[in-house]
Amino acid sequence: MDYDWSPHSLRHWFATTALSNGLPLLDVSRWLGHKSIKETADTYGHLTPDSTGQAVKVMGLALTRHRADVVLT
Repeated sequence: MDYDWSPHSLRHWFATTALSNGLPLLDVSRWLGHKSIKETADTYGHLTPDSTGQAVKVMGLALTRHRADVVLT
C-alpha cells in the first residue's frame, strides 16, 4: 500500500487520532504548537470524547464517599 501523505496531512492525522482517543486538548494544542488552545478547539474540538458520562461517575463516587465520611464521623 502506497501512502502519499504531506506533512500537513500527517499533522492533521496526529491531532485527529490523539483527540479521538482521549488525549487532552491542551496537550495536543501544545504539541501542535498552536498559539492558543482556542485554535485547536475550533479546529478539532468536535473530536473530543463526550465526558458527561465520566463526570456523572466521578461525582457519584465523590458523593458516595462523602456520605460514608459523614456517617462514620
